[in-house]
Amino acid sequence: MIYEYMNGIKTLSVIGMCKNAGKTTVLNVLIEECEKHDEILGLTSIGRDGERSDLVTNTKKPEIFVGRGTVIATAEGLLKQGDISMEILSSTGQSTPMGEIIIVRAMSAGYVQLGGASITEHQQLIRDELLGFGCDRVFIDGAISRKSLGTPALCDGVILSSGASYDPNIAVTVGDTAYFARLFSLPVYSGEASVMRYTAVRDGELTGANELNELIPVLREGVKVLIVRGAVTDSTASALRNIGKLLKNTLIVAEDASRLLLKPVMFEKLLGFTRGVSVLKGTRLAAVTVNPFSAYGTHYNKYEFKERVEEALRMAEVDVPVMDVKYV
Repeated sequence: MIYEYMNGIKTLSVIGMCKNAGKTTVLNVLIEECEKHDEILGLTSIGRDGERSDLVTNTKKPEIFVGRGTVIATAEGLLKQGDISMEILSSTGQSTPMGEIIIVRAMSAGYVQLGGASITEHQQLIRDELLGFGCDRVFIDGAISRKSLGTPALCDGVILSSGASYDPNIAVTVGDTAYFARLFSLPVYSGEASVMRYTAVRDGELTGANELNELIPVLREGVKVLIVRGAVTDSTASALRNIGKLLKNTLIVAEDASRLLLKPVMFEKLLGFTRGVSVLKGTRLAAVTVNPFSAYGTHYNKYEFKERVEEALRMAEVDVPVMDVKYV
């Protein structure tokens, strides 16, 4: 099952490409399998999860079931929504619309709801607290709209959950799933630091599209690697495209996959006028999960969906397992 792909991952983000992508089901399977291996788990979320029904579609959702000993970081207002008995371990001082984030230990098995921090730096502090309370592994629940969940500063690994709720057109869902999986699987740049110092114009790095006028003479000297700090957006890529002839032999290096905020078409254009795209720090993509059920009624054939995602990943040269954890 999915547990075998968790080796070496201490903190894992389960990222859903949309609501109802199946990530709660994936999270429950992860919890169950890790508990079978006597692991103490820490759980939190970048939003809200575990509620009985979707507040938008009014459809039934799976609840999050935890075992005794699990450590949970969640909003105070959600503690009473679960049915576990608990020991309060810490008040974090971090606020959410649902109250302060409290860390508790489950003293009985039962259901919980998660509501956590929305800022990456706050999530890092919560992760560290969970690990400090003896957790063998921490799971963070989130969505692709919060790509910062995939930053190496927060997690060691990512599971990408895709589902039929993303789009009625299976081709759209498959294509975008492969694209996001590709971003999380980009090669890590391992060049020498001495090379990096000569790849851009300010403190050794490009800080944004506004530095293009300064960058042009540097590129004319034959720079082979360009490190882009901060977000790489469509506008950044468009600006670079204006000097595309100077970049044909240049590798573009982003800080990590979470900084690549490009639409698929713009990412392909960036690849077209450069030597390629890499990252300074990689995040391990452990698996891609697929959910053929749509909350909007436009379900996919479960066999076709899985097979098409597998084929799309092969075409994108992304070597990770694809699984439907509900229909193994």
